[in-house]
Amino acid sequence: MSLEEITNQGTKKAALVDIGSNITYTTIIGAGIDAWTGLNLTGIVAARTASLGTVSLTSAPYGWWTEKVYQFTRTRENANFFRKRAVDLLSFNTFQIPVYMTVVAVGSFVSEGEINTEKVKNAAENLAILSPFIGPTLGVYMNICRKLFGIKTTAEGAYNKSP
Repeated sequence: MSLEEITNQGTKKAALVDIGSNITYTTIIGAGIDAWTGLNLTGIVAARTASLGTVSLTSAPYGWWTEKVYQFTRTRENANFFRKRAVDLLSFNTFQIPVYMTVVAVGSFVSEGEINTEKVKNAAENLAILSPFIGPTLGVYMNICRKLFGIKTTAEGAYNKSP
């Protein structure tokens, strides 16, 4: 993203909507995954609170990245439902899985004094298994939120155009 793109009012609004939609989505879906992995209520609250920093920092870049994947694949707003979900899955797997691997690597380094590559590998595999559900539903949810706030969808592109 260029400085000009960052300072564009439409871009700021898109970034805020992407951050808000990602925070709400990951809080709800993440809490379910946390419960499934065996965390109690305190553990779920702690995990979701800890995730806020990463989600807040990566949501706008993820929205931008998703738009670029839509552009790269030449997927437009009028593309069929399944094509758009496939592009959402591609953008999720190429952005969110590396981010999650980094988070797990940092977490293992802090807690164990070294990067536990087995845990990083497991994190990538587990998220990849869940990604056919998470990637497309996150994409749909982000675009619903964008539309509610008058922002162009990821297929239309909001990060390089005025509102």
